Amino acid sequence: MKKILVLSLVLLLFTFFIGPLNSKKVKAQKENITLKTFVHYPKEPGRPDPVSNCTQTTNDQISDWGSAGWTMPVSGMKYQINLGSKPKNLSSEQTQTAIQNSFAAWHEADPDQIFIDDGTTTIKAAKFDGTNVILWKGISGNALAITYSWYNTLTGELVEADTAFNKNYKWSVADPAMGDCGGTTGTYDVRNIGTHEFGHWIGLDDLYSAADKDLTMYGYGETAELKKDSLGFGDINGANTIAP
Repeated sequence: MKKILVLSLVLLLFTFFIGPLNSKKVKAQKENITLKTFVHYPKEPGRPDPVSNCTQTTNDQISDWGSAGWTMPVSGMKYQINLGSKPKNLSSEQTQTAIQNSFAAWHEADPDQIFIDDGTTTIKAAKFDGTNVILWKGISGNALAITYSWYNTLTGELVEADTAFNKNYKWSVADPAMGDCGGTTGTYDVRNIGTHEFGHWIGLDDLYSAADKDLTMYGYGETAELKKDSLGFGDINGANTIAP
């Protein structure tokens, strides 16, 4: 009986002293997490979609790139796609392949940028929940897509990322071999916009200078545009420079 009482007392003291310390540690970890969002807009908000101002690439050898403030984990990032939210005109295979190819563009430019297809999910919202989600949802305003990035301000490492495409726009998947502006008229290409969005995952910021219009991280998108599928010099330079 005495042994039981002593053991109970030890457990009580352990819970009293150690428990609060662990709680404080968890709270401190959450406090070090900061959210940064990136909103990708059409070049001309409010312009009817069927008319595109997409331009052919004239110079994608600009060395410009911007840091978002973090790097990816060395082990890479797993992601899940909510195929239930995809546009009805696209098949699950089309959607998944387009997303995979978007990530592959960054990995091919820098093998240290690792992305792992972790299957599908039913998560319907971008939120800090431990899962990196790609989905379609209604987004107010005229944003084409939004990427939400949670990163640790102490370690400078990305903790979680979600990307939401705006389902209020028309989406398509085209063969990049069709050329820089060979996408489907009046629609935004999933792979084209996706490659830009996933550049934020690895830690790249948007670029808005007219000189950067042919780079993947240029902050505006166009209907029928496909040129973001492939990376420019500045995109590759940035990916390699901020590699984990």
